[in-house]
Amino acid sequence: MKNNLDELLKKALVPMDVPDRQLNQQVLLAVKERKSMKNQRKVPAVAAAAICVVLLGSITVAAAHRYLSPSEAAVEIEDNTLKNAFLSENAVLVNETQESGGYYITLLGSVAGKNISDYLSTDGQGIPKDNKIYTVVVIEHADGTPMTPTSSDDYGKEPFYVSCYIRGLDPNKYSLMSMNGAYTAFVKDGIEYRVLSMDNIEIFADKGIYVGASTGSFYDRQAYNYDESTGIMSRNEKYAGVNALFELPMDKSKGDPAAAQAYLEKLEEQWNTPDEPLELMDEDKAVEEFMQKLTPENLDEYAQPIESTRATYTPDKGGIVNCTYELESGDPGGMMKQIMPEDVVGRYMIDGYSYSNGLEDLRIDVTVLNEDGTVTYVLYQPKGNP
Repeated sequence: MKNNLDELLKKALVPMDVPDRQLNQQVLLAVKERKSMKNQRKVPAVAAAAICVVLLGSITVAAAHRYLSPSEAAVEIEDNTLKNAFLSENAVLVNETQESGGYYITLLGSVAGKNISDYLSTDGQGIPKDNKIYTVVVIEHADGTPMTPTSSDDYGKEPFYVSCYIRGLDPNKYSLMSMNGAYTAFVKDGIEYRVLSMDNIEIFADKGIYVGASTGSFYDRQAYNYDESTGIMSRNEKYAGVNALFELPMDKSKGDPAAAQAYLEKLEEQWNTPDEPLELMDEDKAVEEFMQKLTPENLDEYAQPIESTRATYTPDKGGIVNCTYELESGDPGGMMKQIMPEDVVGRYMIDGYSYSNGLEDLRIDVTVLNEDGTVTYVLYQPKGNP
């Protein structure tokens, strides 16, 4: 404990450069060293559960000057508009560090507004989603071990879910994944920088905005405590993984209860509106028909395993397994899976599929939860395929 305290104090006492008012942020589409939120899922309006809202970690210190400034991070991801947004007086610069689960997590800052990035996502009609909040977070090993580069195949094997949360709203329901979010990541000098983007929640500033970083690829209810009566979120001190939690010091006068309520109603409508059906090609229809008749019980009747892809994995602290394979043709692939309480030991689980040319190259991701808690992964293909 003394060594940890000494290290934290040493970091806190390092002379700090005045932060460049440019704060690093780009999201959704950008740069080659980018990881977007894939398979963004809709969250049912009834999805219940625990949320958090902010007690800072047991030891918090100011981030040292050795980190990139927010503006420098924006330059790294080639987003000049965002860089300028972080140079503006609207930027909220924080530079606060917490140690959690063997990592230093630093909240550098945040900025919100319309058209403040070179990279804007679009909705189903091709209309840009231009009103966003961008937040920059740093992740590094507390022992100084370099973080895995985003260009490495091993990137993601130490997964983190980093998101903004709103005090009084269930974090299991309202977070990056369900509020049109994404992130861009890059590693420089062994330190990972994440630039988050999600719907502009500045209209909730009067309630309180929080930023959390936890182990796993999804929100983990075990990582935080949530008081439904007050809407307060705090760290679960007994949690074994990362569960850093910060309060974002936003100007509460920017809160707009009427706009916030209208946004929530629109978001609920968006979640509950089915996507427009796409016109399928013949090969797409064949795959869809094949997958519709496939069940865990009849899987071996219609499909066969590609044994060279079979492997067993141990879930990380957040219940995540990263399954990878390489076919004899040299084509790589894989999937990320989170173990859920309802998963049944010994039962086949069809977790996804991919193809380019219909049934001839259809590949089906199958996992089995073992009694010892490990997960066996194997890729299947329709019978008769080479």
